[in-house]
Formats: sequence, C-alpha cells, structure tokens
Amino acid sequence: MIRQRAIPDTTLEDGLDRQNLTLLRKRFLSINTDRLERMHSALNSHQQLCLDALPLLFHTNHPMMPGFVSRSTPARLCNFKPDKDILQLGRRVARSFTLGYDPSVEEDIYGIYVMGSVGTIAQSESSDLDIWLCHKPGLSKQAVDELEQKCTKISEWAMSLRLEMHFFTMDYEEFKRGTLSALNEESSGSAQRLLLLDEFYRSAIFLGGRIPLWWFVPARAEKDYENYSSTLLDKRFLSDNLVLDFGGIATIPDGEFIGAGIWQLYKAIESPYKSVLKLLLLEAYVSEHPNIDPLSLSFKREVFAGEVDINNLDSYLIIYRRIERYLQQKQQYKRLELARRCFYFKVNKPLSRPSRSNTKSWQRVLMEQLVKDWEWSEADIALLDKRKRWKTNTVAMERSQLVSELNHSYRFLLDFANNCGVAHAISSDELNILGRKLQAAFERRPGKIDWINPGISHDLSEPLIALHSEYEEALKTTLWTAVTFDEDSPNAGGEAIKASPSVVELMLWCYYNGLIDNSTRFDLTGCEEINEYELRRLLNLFQQWLPQTTSSLPHETFKQSAVPSDAMLLINVAKHPMSQLQDHGYQRLSSRSDALRYSGFDENLVVSVDIVIRNSWNEINTRRFEKDTALLDALHEYLQLCLPGTHHLPPALTVECVGETLSNTISQRVKDWFNEIVHCFYADKKAANRRYIFEMGNHYYCLQFSGMKLVTRAFTNPNALLAHLGEEQTKPSPIVLDSNALHLHPLRPICSHTKAQSVSVFYHRFDIGMEIFVVDEKGSIHYTLLRGCKDHNPLKSLHRFLRATINREARSNPAFSGDFGIFPIHFYELSKNITNQYGCVSKRISTELPSPALFDVKAIAHPVNDNVVFDFYCDDQEFSAVSFGEQLELVVAQFILSRRADNNRYPIYITDIDLSLCAGKISENGELQINHYLTIKSDLEFKLNQAIGILLKA
Repeated sequence: MIRQRAIPDTTLEDGLDRQNLTLLRKRFLSINTDRLERMHSALNSHQQLCLDALPLLFHTNHPMMPGFVSRSTPARLCNFKPDKDILQLGRRVARSFTLGYDPSVEEDIYGIYVMGSVGTIAQSESSDLDIWLCHKPGLSKQAVDELEQKCTKISEWAMSLRLEMHFFTMDYEEFKRGTLSALNEESSGSAQRLLLLDEFYRSAIFLGGRIPLWWFVPARAEKDYENYSSTLLDKRFLSDNLVLDFGGIATIPDGEFIGAGIWQLYKAIESPYKSVLKLLLLEAYVSEHPNIDPLSLSFKREVFAGEVDINNLDSYLIIYRRIERYLQQKQQYKRLELARRCFYFKVNKPLSRPSRSNTKSWQRVLMEQLVKDWEWSEADIALLDKRKRWKTNTVAMERSQLVSELNHSYRFLLDFANNCGVAHAISSDELNILGRKLQAAFERRPGKIDWINPGISHDLSEPLIALHSEYEEALKTTLWTAVTFDEDSPNAGGEAIKASPSVVELMLWCYYNGLIDNSTRFDLTGCEEINEYELRRLLNLFQQWLPQTTSSLPHETFKQSAVPSDAMLLINVAKHPMSQLQDHGYQRLSSRSDALRYSGFDENLVVSVDIVIRNSWNEINTRRFEKDTALLDALHEYLQLCLPGTHHLPPALTVECVGETLSNTISQRVKDWFNEIVHCFYADKKAANRRYIFEMGNHYYCLQFSGMKLVTRAFTNPNALLAHLGEEQTKPSPIVLDSNALHLHPLRPICSHTKAQSVSVFYHRFDIGMEIFVVDEKGSIHYTLLRGCKDHNPLKSLHRFLRATINREARSNPAFSGDFGIFPIHFYELSKNITNQYGCVSKRISTELPSPALFDVKAIAHPVNDNVVFDFYCDDQEFSAVSFGEQLELVVAQFILSRRADNNRYPIYITDIDLSLCAGKISENGELQINHYLTIKSDLEFKLNQAIGILLKA
C-alpha cells in the first residue's frame, strides 16, 4: 500500500493547520476501520452482532435488551446517532426494541474502546476483548455501580455467545491525574498507568463516543502535550465534545517498568510465552533509559508520516520489531529465537498445515513472510506446530530456556531498580512474594519434583513407559531410569527421560507432570525389584494424595514462608523385608508380630522409607532412606518439619507399605508409632521435654529433643538404657514408652505411675535383696540393687534422706516448694503377675530411722583444687577428708562399728548430704537435682560398706 501525504510533525511555534487536523482525523479513523474489520472477521455472526450492539446497548436502557439494570442507569453515548441500520440491529437483539429516549437527557457515556490483541496478527478465536468504558466525570457512586452491573450482564450475554468481554469503567479525568485505580488485576492496576496508556494508544479500536485527543498531538510535541492539547481545545481547532483527553506519555516513570515487570513475571509462571514478549519489550524500553521512545509514539509518528498499511502498524508486530532490533544490537541470538517462537505461538497459525479455506488469511500470509525472513526450515516449523503434542524431553528443553529468560528478566529488573534509585518505590513484600512464586514454580533442587510444563504442551502422557534399574557402584545405590518411545517411530529405540536413585521420586515426577494416566502401560522387563502390582498401587496412592487438578494458590499464600502441609511415608518400595531369612528357609519363630521387632530374630521389617512432603506453596519434595536406620532417618526428617514448642503440629501424615510382604502389619505399626511420637512431643507446651522409649530390631532407643535437634540414642540391653535414663536433665523430662516396648520390664509401670512435681520410689523385693528405682523431680531414674537379708528394709532410710535433700534444696529452689510447702514423695511396690508383667501398688513408708540405726550419718562436699571431697559427721563427730585422706572411709567405718551393740553386718545408709559448695563441679549446668544426691549417696555408701567388710574380716 502506498503511503499517503505526510503531515508535518510540528510544534506550536510552527502553527496549526485545520486542514491537517481534519486529515489526521480521517486517517486515524480509516486505520481504526481497517482494524475493526479485521476484528470483525475473526468473529462468528452471533459474536459480530454482540460487538456491533455495544454502542446501542450503552446508549439506551431498554428492559428487553441485554444488560438492563434500570432506566436510571447512566446512558447516552456521545456523538452516537442511531440510523435505520442501528435500529434494525437492535431489533435483531430484542424484537420489541424501540429507541425511545429523551434527547434532552445528558450524555453520560463518553467513549467505548476495545484494546489488546484483537484486530492484530495475534487475534484468535479465543481472544478476549478488554473494553474501556469511559463515563462522564463525577457520576455518583450509585450511578457507577449500576453501570458496572450493566457491564457484568452484557459480559454474561457475550459469554453465552462464546465471546469473552472484560469491561473497565473509567472516569477519564481521574485516570489522567493518576488517582484512579481504574483497572483490576487483569490489567495490572493503576500503578503502571502510562505503560498501559502506551499500549492503549497503539492498539485501541474506537467503537463509539469521543476519539482520543492524543491522535492530534504530533510525537515531536509530546513533551509539550498539555500546552499543545490545551491550545487545540481553547482555540477551537477541535471541539471539546469530539475528543477525550487521557494525557500524554512523553516520559514514563522508572517505577512503572518495575511494577509492570513484576506483574508480567507473575503471569509468566502459568503462561510464559505471552509474558516473555512483554518482558522483553520492557527490557528494550529500559535499555534506552532515560531517552525512551514508547511504541505508541513510533506508531503515531508513522501515521503522521503517511503510513496507513495496517500490517506495518500492527500493534503486535511493532512489539516484535522493537524486540528484534534490541536483541540484534545486543547480539543475543538465542534469546531472539525464543522471542520468535513466543511470537509464532501467540499468532497460532500452524504454517506446516494447509489453510482451512481456499484463501489464506491475512495473518497467515504475514506470518509466512516473517518465517521466511527468519530462515526457518520446514522441519523447524513442523516441530513448532506439534507443540501441543510435544513430549517430555522437548518440553524440558523449552522450559529450561523459558526459566532462564524469566530469571534474566527478574535480575534485570532488580538491577535497573537499584541503578536508577527506584528500589525504595518497590514494595519489599511484592518482591518477596514474586521471588517465592518463582522459586516454587521453577527452582530446581535435589529431591524436588519440578514442574516442567508451564503451558508448553497440552499432553505429555505416554502410552508406554519402561523402567530400568541398575546398581551404581560409585553411588552405592540402585539407579532407576524411565524410558519412553516415539509413537511415530515404533522401531526406534527408547529415549531416557529421567533417572533417580528413588523409584518413588521417578514415578511421582512422571505422575506430577502428566506422563502417566490410567491408560499408560509399563515395561518392567529385567526389573526384579518391583512388580506391576506394586507399581499400580504406588500410582493409586499418588492419585489419592495428590490429585492432578490443583487450583492456583491465592496471592496471600506467598506472603508467608512455606510451611509443610502434608506428608506421606511409602515403606518398602522396591525393597522386600525378610528376604535374606526366607532365602535361607527361616520362617517366623515366635508369636511376636511387632513389625519393628518381628519374629524370634527381632527383624525390623521396615527396610526402606520414601518420605514425600508437600508444602503450602505446593512444592513437593521427596527423600529416600534405606538400611536399618531408614525409619529413624525418616522420623528425623519428619519431625524437623515442625519442631516442638512452636505451637504447630507436624503436617498430616499418610503411611502406606507398598511391598506385598505383611504390608498391613507394617503400615499400621509405623502409623501408630508416628502417632505416638507426635503425641509425645507435641501434646502440650511442655511435651517437647519428654523422652520417648521404643524397641526396634535388637536395640532399645531413646528419643529426646536437645534444643532444635532430635537426638537418638541406641542401646543393646535394658540396663544400658536404664543407665542413660539416669543422666541429668535441664528441665523436667517425663519418659513415655512406646505401646509395644518393654512389656516385661519394670519401666512400664514406673513410667505410667510417675507423677509430675514429685519424687517417685519404686521397689521390688526378691529373695536376697531389693532393687529400687527413684524417679526424681526432673524424671531422671536412679537405679540401685541391694543384696542382703530378705527382711532388711532400706526404704525408711531412703525416705529420710529424700526428705532431708528436698528440704535443703527448697531453700534455694522454688520448684521444691510443693503444695502447702510439702514436696510429695510417692512409694510403690513392684511385683510380677502370672504373665511375668510388672505391676505396682502404692505404699506408705515412714521416715523414722530403722531400729538398728542409732544416729544419722551425714556428708558435706567441698572443693579441693579440681576435686570434690567429702567430710563425714557421725553422732556429732566430724571426720575430715583433709585430715584422714585415703583412710577416711576406714576411720568412719571403725567409728560406726564402735557404736553398734553387736557385730551384726548390716549396711550403712547416709541420711543427709550437703552439695551446695560444689554444684558447679557436680552438675554440667550448675543445677542440682535429686539424682545427683542419690548417685553420690550410692557411691559413698558403697565405699563405707566396703570398709565395714574389710574391718569385720580383720
């Protein structure tokens, strides 16, 4: 098409020409008409009727017409004069339509414009219409509300015709001043007003009302826009009721580029191709900073110069041209190829396929010329036209480039914000939210199930997937590989799509990305570790736990850090317990059915655990544990998700055993085990201090949190466990037993009967002595085994000692105050029933000295250099460690024997100990507890009684 006569791009000093203004009006309207025809041609007849009726619908309030709210709804469109064709169109919409309006009523609707991709090379059958409805400034809130209701009803009518319309009602004066948040989140809001206006001026199609005043201001005069436009109106070169003034765009604030970039990055997460083009345009704009030449000014400059060919003025094509020029200047040809693909996909005209009609569309002709200029081969085009059916590896490669581009845009925007000093204008919350959304969608890390298909392909499902497993000596584990096959080349070899040391991670990745559906078949040839049943069961669990149709998360979700929301334990996937025993012909040799200590061999039937965790950002992470510690390792991983004392529980847990061997027994036992542990440590605020005891395999275990870390201690026998339970505690630390642990041990009744804020003494008599368990105020257990006469009773001495110790500690430690100033001491006698299980009954024990004892034996500790030594006091006689040295115990024993009426051999019991001078040397944290006293008491009594024995033998 031949260019028309150029209209001078003049300033006010050059003068104004009414003839040129008239020519400009005709030229812009001619371009508008051509664009409107192109938009029209992409619609069916019903949709065309809907579009054509918009001016009439907003000009009148007819009860039978779509959108009617009330007769008082703002109406009458400026400069709209219905003719016979318009009236006939109205009757096609509603047969009873009549114009019937009062000509004296003021015009409330100033302009109707549609913008976006419509009328451009990028318009498709699914393109929606963004419509600006400009109303009279100063309308009441009720009037605007009714107008918006009318827009909603018209949108619903359009949707019934499969035409998507979005209306944006606007007070153009408020918009020009920048005080109106006129647009919803679909259009990024008022924060990017001038960038939005730039898009409007180069793409808007005028439907009725007043035309933009901006058309008549030469690009050269854009910086003097206010003065120039005022002159046009004040000197009546243009009639005020002919034009609408949205303002000029000589300069775009730096902050708008940042805001628009953030918004496009948000949108890119689910629809990257369209956003990549807009992000590249922003980058091209920013590269010209501070002398940015908006595309709308280029568009207007071309119109003034006589360009009327709408192919050359196509708003989407001029976006691409600007991006192409920028990337060629930067010599970034890989990014240019991505931009070209994005443009090609947006146009959506598959050139490798024949045209639907005998005549090629103007879009197809234009696109064919473009790809010829790009030197794309037929094979290149055919591959792109198959995008909806691209499979995994192709999609993964494309995703990699898209993610790289989005990360580049994110860094570019941040650098621009810092360099231009506008970082302060950006909400730190918005940047954090954006970073979190990008991280959730695109970050790759070990164990994370990455999402590879952000709107790239429509269907990644595979009819056949082969699994291969091979032991990797270097990694000391089995490596699993998924292989797919090309349907178009059935004789070709398979293509590996992903490998992982965990078959759970591999299959979950395939499921999550849509490679597997109900029709997918599996080839497990040579894969002995897992069978078809187990694989199908695994996929069924995925479908129940993670439905593929998940909705997008609300914006507010990313204002907080990600927190775990769900977890799943998958036990013994591709691993079989008892396989070694069965290979040797061993079977279950006892009635023990506990999956953690199964049969007479104490087999732990959990040989592998895969933990799958989903968080509040919908990120999914997996980790696999094997060997004997698999379940313990999985427990540590799970409890670290939410530490005790944080007022939150760990995430909801699903436990399933996938293997065929004893699956119900194993899954139920592990589920109960986890539930008991969670209840132990998370039941209340003080629960974090507890200790949890359980048996697994041929070991006994104690779990306890030390600060933020879960500490696991293993013991080969109950005595070693009991010694550990006697260690000092920083806080009261009750002991909780697993429901399947230590059924034949005194610890079971001891733990169930121990009371908080008290000292509990449990004793068990046997033929030649007594064993005593003292649980102190912090839960430490002191164990003593006394051998001797069956009739001998050391409990009165013990009670007297405990009361003396408590009274001493109460002077400085309020924890020992107790109710009414008395800290309780409980005594229980242990005994076995016919099944050898222990029980206990409460007993009352006096604090009076046993009848053979005539006086108290006390010890006082004091430091000497780095040691702690003890002085003894017997019957008011002092025995100093400094004075007697190594002979101290013999001297004290000799004194005690001298006070006995006969030479009967019975034990010495210390009745009181003072450790106040040595607390820092005795306790790691400097705080004494009853257990410290009892430990020292036992040690001193052993030495004294040993001395008694030596003296009696002499």
